[in-house]
Amino acid sequence: MKKFLLFTFLISTLLFSIYFLYRSYGFIFFVKDHQIIKLVLKKNFFAKEQKELLVEVVNRQESTAKGLSLRNDLESKTGQKIDGLLFIFPKKEIRRFWMKDMLFDIDICWLNNLAFSSCERKVPFSSSNQNLTIYSSPLATNLVLETKADKLSDDELKLKLFFKW
Repeated sequence: MKKFLLFTFLISTLLFSIYFLYRSYGFIFFVKDHQIIKLVLKKNFFAKEQKELLVEVVNRQESTAKGLSLRNDLESKTGQKIDGLLFIFPKKEIRRFWMKDMLFDIDICWLNNLAFSSCERKVPFSSSNQNLTIYSSPLATNLVLETKADKLSDDELKLKLFFKW
């Protein structure tokens, strides 16, 4: 009987851990380039959600290089209205972004384990592709969120991102 209870406890713990990992940070291993996903902003895993974001995932090199270039608005490749692009990189490094061929202002938010570490606010679009400003993450990161300028308030930038089913 003790072995059965121990086995049940271990299986339950394993399943909860997998679920927790998938609902929080683990989702980045399961998404594809240009997939649309829902993210929520909240204080912690168990807290009530504060805001929901519909984002397009960018995780391939050619998609990352293009980003939001030549898009008139925040729309996915299929024309669906979105709140931003979530760039997912294979490892943490200092990330550098520019505004080449951009048609509107954005915020570039650097994330560390799904928590905002900092955000470049109201990054202006470039009317010229010469002498482009390079925006660098202050710390090594593997996640970057681009949204329309001022989409997220300063209070919302204190929250964490979580995947929503």
